[in-house]
Amino acid sequence: MNTIVNAAQLILAIVLTNSGGEGKSTWAEILAALARLAGLDVVVADVDPGNRGFLNRNGDGSALSLDWSPRAEADATAPADPAEWYQAHLAGRRLAILDTGANMLAAANPIGQFIAGLIKIAQRNGARIIVYCVTSPNKAGSDELVEMMYQRFHRGAEVVVVQNDRDGSRSFKESLAALGTPIVALPYLEPGLQEVRLRRCIPLENVLSSPEPGYERATALIAKRLLSIARQDSVTDVIGPGAITPLEQIAGLAPFATYYRLSRLVLARNEAITVNEKVAASWREFRRSETSDKAGFLATAHALWNAQQEWQSLRP
Repeated sequence: MNTIVNAAQLILAIVLTNSGGEGKSTWAEILAALARLAGLDVVVADVDPGNRGFLNRNGDGSALSLDWSPRAEADATAPADPAEWYQAHLAGRRLAILDTGANMLAAANPIGQFIAGLIKIAQRNGARIIVYCVTSPNKAGSDELVEMMYQRFHRGAEVVVVQNDRDGSRSFKESLAALGTPIVALPYLEPGLQEVRLRRCIPLENVLSSPEPGYERATALIAKRLLSIARQDSVTDVIGPGAITPLEQIAGLAPFATYYRLSRLVLARNEAITVNEKVAASWREFRRSETSDKAGFLATAHALWNAQQEWQSLRP
């Protein structure tokens, strides 16, 4: 991969999976948000008419709905002209992200043909092409998808594996690493934090810059997760390091550590996270206490008990 980001070169990023629900739109919105936080000119196209995952998460106007309809009604199979679409929407941009349908590039349909044509136009114009293959833990067929994309694009494009740890197990196929393609790791995001993000249908970067009242600390935890993504070499190679500083500022409100899982929205409110952090701190102090110091040991045990009771009082 490139080691220096070329500010004048268009990067055409194509995000795909071999089935739905793997985190394709999640990665598309993360990449777009990080790039915008880094100050890049970004355009996103939602190319999944059956789902519109990106638009459903980020709101109307957040992405183009790629139009592959025929220019003439008489021909119901001809896709829109990729050269015209490239000139209208991608020329002069820094990063273009196509959030495609599941396994769309492998399908022999007008949409797939349009994207293939768009890739050729972008390559002729000197664009850098990156195919992001998104997979989740224990996903059957993920290595076959990557191998297929590598065989199809390795001469004119880069293939990057995005490992979306959606269940927290980190159980990805070892064969993916053996392929030798770059990997982007998306850390687990607890359900309560997922709910905080999805409460508002606005771009992810706006969620971060304007936290919902009562959920500022949860938003900081989301920023902390994104910060771990932004620091990965396979990400800075594409967007540069510009997103790191703003994310560090937003993540400043995040707790040092929490003890209980944020499994529901109510547990992601500011007061709940603060108490959760107190439980974690009390456990640290309790483990450090010496049983020989009976007074100190009882004091730390009492503090831990109180913190846990306070946490239980917040649970519905």
